[in-house]
Amino acid sequence: MKKLLIVDDEKDYLNSLVVSLRKKFDITFATNYSSALGELQKGVDIALIDIRLVKNDEKNIDGLKILEWIKMNKPEISAFIMSSYTEFSYAEHALNLGAKHFFKKPIDIISLTAILQEKG
Repeated sequence: MKKLLIVDDEKDYLNSLVVSLRKKFDITFATNYSSALGELQKGVDIALIDIRLVKNDEKNIDGLKILEWIKMNKPEISAFIMSSYTEFSYAEHALNLGAKHFFKKPIDIISLTAILQEKG
C-alpha cells in the first residue's frame, strides 16, 4: 500500500479525505509547511497538497513551496495539488513545478482515488 501525505489546513476537509482514502492508501497528514516537510523527510510515495495553508494570508502559497521542496529534494514523490481558489496562475505554476494533477475543491473522491492510483 502506497504512503500518501495529505496537506491541508482545513481540518474537517482533511479528515474527510483521510476517511475516504484510508482503505486504498497508508495515510499521514500535515496542516502546515513545517509539519509537511517533516512527514516528507520520513518518506512518502504520494503527496496531495493544498496550495494555500493560511486562509487569512492572501499571498500564502505554502503548498507551492512544499511542491518546490519536493522537486528539489525528493523528486521521486508523486505530487498533486488541490485548491478551492480559482487562480489559474497557481494551477499553472503547480503543474510547471511538476505536479501530476490539479484538483479543484471540493474533489470528487472517486476521481481523486482513481487519479492518485493511476498517476501516483
